Amino acid sequence: MTKLLSFGELLIDMLPHDNDNTAYSPIPGGAPANVAVGYAKLGGNAAFCGGMGDDYFATQLNDALVQYAVNTQYLFTIAGSQTAMVMVSLDELGERSFNFYRHNTADLLLTEQHLQQIQWHDFSTFHFCSNTLTDNHAAYTTISALEHARQHNILLSFDVNLRYSLWQDTAQIADAVARCYEFCDIIKLSKDELIFLAKQNHKQPKAYLDELLACGVKLIFVTDGANPAQALSEHFNIMLQAPEIKAVDTTSAGDAFIAGALYYFNYFNTDTAMHEQILNEAIVTQAMDFALRCGAQACLKKGAFPALPYLDEVLTN
Repeated sequence: MTKLLSFGELLIDMLPHDNDNTAYSPIPGGAPANVAVGYAKLGGNAAFCGGMGDDYFATQLNDALVQYAVNTQYLFTIAGSQTAMVMVSLDELGERSFNFYRHNTADLLLTEQHLQQIQWHDFSTFHFCSNTLTDNHAAYTTISALEHARQHNILLSFDVNLRYSLWQDTAQIADAVARCYEFCDIIKLSKDELIFLAKQNHKQPKAYLDELLACGVKLIFVTDGANPAQALSEHFNIMLQAPEIKAVDTTSAGDAFIAGALYYFNYFNTDTAMHEQILNEAIVTQAMDFALRCGAQACLKKGAFPALPYLDEVLTN
């Protein structure tokens, strides 16, 4: 059975009621949790691995994943810890900014012992983001998880998804992210992230992308909001325009995009191995078109989990 394991932070998004950002509601979120929910809402078989506190929000977080049919077998309660929280602010165009409250929270406290409980052979795809690289302990656990996934020949997907305010020293970001590249089959970057990382490496963006491909990455997605997205490998370079919409909230657009792409690779071409699909220009073009429609649909509602689209919403719009 085809399964996604999404690894990383599950937290509470404090989302504003209106664009004046004066009143907020607690809504479950976190980029890798969004990807698990997005994948499951499309109809995929998804599980989430992460830590949650034993505080007031824990039940809300677990129940929210279960509501959307995400397997929480590997959602571990960390005794004595608190759940991370982020204040999300929206501007008049629905673009968001973040203020994190995340010090020694549950999402940073997973250990190798937790990873050893995972039935790795159950999964075809492993997805993670950079927010578990901001802390030394969590980064060590993340690299260990990548090693486990690679040992089981699992397709590895990395949405860089930088949240600069989480890093004590932003000069360390490029090196921390680069340590993961050797494990990855798919990498997703926003154009802004690409420019930032290329600059930290004293390279032009194209040279930086070429370097990723040279170190073994098979497929790179570069998204740019409402502008055309790019997919490139050693053999092709695809540009596709995102659907034109009037965005309400872009919080989960990137997560919906990568959830859509991974779902497409897992469920639309089951007669072709995923490691082969990501090298096939025609399949990647179709997957990116599907992913862009997922991302556009996610911008039409507020919030993360509720905004992520179901399959029929993507196929009929």
